[in-house]
Amino acid sequence: MNRRAFLAGSLSAAVLQAMPGRAWAQDGGNRQAIVVGQSVDLSGLMQNIGRDYFTGAKVAFDQLNQSGGIGGRSIRLLQLDDGGEPARAVANATELIENSRADVLFGFCSEACVEAVSRSEVFRRSGVDLFAPLSGLDHDAARGRAVYLHPGSAEEMQQIIRRLSNMTLSRLAIIHTESASMLASVKAAVAGLPALGIEKPRDYVLKDGASNAAALIKAVAADRIQAVIIMADAFSASQLLKPMRAASPALFICLGSMVDVATVQQILGAGGAQGMMVARAVPDPANTLIPVVASFKKTLARYMDEAPTAMSLEGYMAAQALIAVLRKSDSPSRLAQNARNRIGTLDLGGWKVELANERASERIQLAMLTRDGRFI
Repeated sequence: MNRRAFLAGSLSAAVLQAMPGRAWAQDGGNRQAIVVGQSVDLSGLMQNIGRDYFTGAKVAFDQLNQSGGIGGRSIRLLQLDDGGEPARAVANATELIENSRADVLFGFCSEACVEAVSRSEVFRRSGVDLFAPLSGLDHDAARGRAVYLHPGSAEEMQQIIRRLSNMTLSRLAIIHTESASMLASVKAAVAGLPALGIEKPRDYVLKDGASNAAALIKAVAADRIQAVIIMADAFSASQLLKPMRAASPALFICLGSMVDVATVQQILGAGGAQGMMVARAVPDPANTLIPVVASFKKTLARYMDEAPTAMSLEGYMAAQALIAVLRKSDSPSRLAQNARNRIGTLDLGGWKVELANERASERIQLAMLTRDGRFI
């Protein structure tokens, strides 16, 4: 099946599997589906990330439904596009909670959208939890009602900085978007570095569409920077990297885990992306020696005619974690608490997450891009 048909089928309410909530109620003696509501960016700057994450999750749920679900109950995955706009994300959350009667919100995308939803009136007064949002921040308004499977942005940056420092690259810089959340993440990331004997990196703000690319390239050269960490949307990152690589071919570049690598490769070409370091929150999506990757590739091939990506694997793993929670949950509106109390450490198949913690994973893998687009 192609992506367009696959997505079209889901937007109308893909039948999926397993979880208690208001959907545990019976109607005429029949067990009803469990409703999982998702709002992601399908049309904005992070659309490829939103689509891949959703694709991975949907194939996991489809597989579960076809095998009979959990206790005979299926899952309906309802997905709406917010375009990366916080106001639309709140409107979507209202639709999912009040009209579609979602039992859980799943996989919302971007710090700004998750923050807006977590502070919204509809979320505050609902008994609905938020599972596996793609956010590198801990959102205070959702505390106790959210479980994050993606590593925190500050911790990710620290891991990358330590790796670069171990490579004897001492003059480092972080190039990031100008959102308040990213500024806070950068501040948190660099706060503990002096105690580790690591020089604080320079930080530069990248504007949307890389409109300030020329100025940034000059500043990086003037500061004699040896390596840069890019934490931005893929389009803006690519518009910066294309002239930056031409101006400074020896500059070492690392892409953060929320940069869509496929988009960067498409814009720069395979040769233009060669040698970049890439951060991932999941294993190598091509390494079938890892059980969860082998399972994912087999499932994806069954339902889709496209190659696996790190983000589609992350969506698949998040869905598998939600399924595990649903198997244990006896309180439909308090999934986050049930996850902490009943499961603890969950092995997804060669990759463990600590569901006892609100931030269930802080693990980052770093790999290099080859000329033919592989990771090593």
